[in-house]
Amino acid sequence: MERILTFCKKIIDETGQEHLLYYWLLKKKTKGTEDAIYGIEITKYKQEQLIEKEQIESLSTSESRVVELIQKMARGNVTPMTLLPLADDFLSA
Repeated sequence: MERILTFCKKIIDETGQEHLLYYWLLKKKTKGTEDAIYGIEITKYKQEQLIEKEQIESLSTSESRVVELIQKMARGNVTPMTLLPLADDFLSA
C-alpha cells in the first residue's frame, strides 16, 4: 500500500496544546490490473509523538473523490477519532 501525504495541519486544542494532523491518501493496486482503490489515513501528533491514528483502506476507486474528501476533512480539522463516522456519511451519499 502506498501512502501519499496530502495535508499537514497545526491545530490548538481546547486546553491550548498544539497538535499536528497529517492527512494521507492511501493507494492500493488491484491484483492483476492497473486499477487502484483509495483510502484515507489521519494521524495526530503531540510533540512529535503519535497519539492517534485511524485509516480506511478501501473507500473508493475514484482518486479525485477521495482527495476531495481529504481536502474537506483537512479544512474541518477532522481528527482520527472522527474519521470513521464521517467516511460512513461519505459512502452513504
